Amino acid sequence: MTKSAKKSCRPRYLLILELGQQITDIASELAHHNWHCLTATSVDCAMTLAKQYPIHVAIAQLTPTCQTQVFSTITRLKHAGHTMQWVAITSTPCNNTTKFRHSLPEYFIDYHHLPLDWHRLDHTLGHANGMAELMPPTGNSSITAATLPPLLGKGKLIRDLNAKIERVAYVDNTILLSGETGTGKGLCARWIHALSARHAGPMISVNCGALPPSLIHSALFGHEKGAFTGADQRYLGHIERAHKGTLFLDEIADLPIELQVNLLQFIEDCTIERIGGSQPIEVDCRIIFATHQNLETAIEEGRFREDLYHRINILRLHMPSLREYQEDIMLLANIILKECTPADAEFHFSPSAIQAMQAYDWPGNIREMKNRIQRAVVMSDTPRITESALGIAGHSKEYSGANLAEQRTVIDTEVLLRAIERNNHNISAAARELNISRTTFYRLVRKCHIDL
Repeated sequence: MTKSAKKSCRPRYLLILELGQQITDIASELAHHNWHCLTATSVDCAMTLAKQYPIHVAIAQLTPTCQTQVFSTITRLKHAGHTMQWVAITSTPCNNTTKFRHSLPEYFIDYHHLPLDWHRLDHTLGHANGMAELMPPTGNSSITAATLPPLLGKGKLIRDLNAKIERVAYVDNTILLSGETGTGKGLCARWIHALSARHAGPMISVNCGALPPSLIHSALFGHEKGAFTGADQRYLGHIERAHKGTLFLDEIADLPIELQVNLLQFIEDCTIERIGGSQPIEVDCRIIFATHQNLETAIEEGRFREDLYHRINILRLHMPSLREYQEDIMLLANIILKECTPADAEFHFSPSAIQAMQAYDWPGNIREMKNRIQRAVVMSDTPRITESALGIAGHSKEYSGANLAEQRTVIDTEVLLRAIERNNHNISAAARELNISRTTFYRLVRKCHIDL
C-alpha cells in the first residue's frame, strides 16, 4: 500500500468511465489502495453515480472511437456542477495528433499510458483527491448529498434500496423507516434530506425514546416564558426549529401515547402551539419517522395510535439487517477497518476472522460491526485482527430447527446480557450503548425473561 493510501481514513471514491474498451483490472488493483471504484458505461450512469457518491477523482480511457463521447461526458458533468478531477488512460504514450494532445489539458489533469504504472497512478489519484478535499465547500454549510456516503454495498438488495431512497427523496411526503437497531436508519434519513429540495434547510434529529417523559412535550413543541416553573425564557421546540427543513423522529414508537395526538394534529394542519401559548404557529417541514419496533404490534398493545400509524405509513422503507446482505459483509468490514485505522498504522483481518465474520449473525448490525472493529484496533498488539480480538470466536450460525421468533429472542437475550455485563449492570448505560430507550430496554428484558 502506498503512503497516500495509508493516510486516508475513509474510502476514496473513484469514477471509472468505460465508454469503449474495458480498462483491464483497474478496479480490482486500485481496491488494494483504498479506492472504492464505481464504473459508468454511459453518460446517464455517470450522472447518477456523481449524484449519489462524493467523487473527487475520475478516470477515462481515451481511444480514437470514444474520444468525443468522453469529452462530452466530462462537459455535461461539469455543467451539472460535478467538478471532479479527471485522469486519462491512453493505449500508447501521448504522441498522437496535435488536436488530441491539445485537448488533454482542457479536460484532464494528467494522463497515463498502458501498461499502467500502478504506483504512479495511485500517487496521481491520491494527490488529486487530497487537493480536492482541501478546497473550501461551495454554497451554504448545510448537509448536501455530496458530503454523505450512500448505503454501501454491491448486492442487489442495497442497490435497489439506494434507488428507492433517491426516488422518495424528491417528493415531500412523510417517510417511515423500519428496521432493526444499527441498520443505518439515521444515515438514511440524513441522505434523504441531503437529496431533497429542503437540503438547504435544517435537519433536526430527535430520539423520542431518549427524551425524559416530563420534558418531551416542551422539547418537541416548545414553551413560552413563564409557562411553568423554571421557564424563564421562550424556548423553540424541535418541531419549530425544523421549519423549512426536515424533522427526523427516531424511535417514534417510544413517544408517549398522550403526545401522539398532538403530533397527529401537527401532521394534519402543519401548526403547533407552544406550552403556555395561545396562538397557532405554522411550521413547514418534512417529517421522517423511524422505528425498530413492530408498530402493528404496538397498536394491538395500546401503545401506538392507529390513526397516527396510517398517517405516517405513506412511504415506507425497510432497512435490511446485515444478515440479509451477507455478500457485502467483508466490503463493509474493510471500509470500517480503514476508517478506524490511525494514519501511522496498518491492520488486516486474519483468514479465520474473515470466516468468523461471514458466519456471525451480527444482531447489532453495522453499528455492532463498527464497535467490534474499533475495539479490536485499539486493543490489538499486532496488525493482524483475529476473530478473538473481534469477540466473535465460536459464534458461527447453527440451525437448530427453532422458528424465527425463537431465534430472535435468543439473539436479543445474548445482546442484552452482554450490554448489562459490560456496563456493570447500569441499565441507563447499557440502553445508551444499544441506542435504545430505558423503556424499550426494560420491555426487551421482560420479553427475554432476564432476571435483573
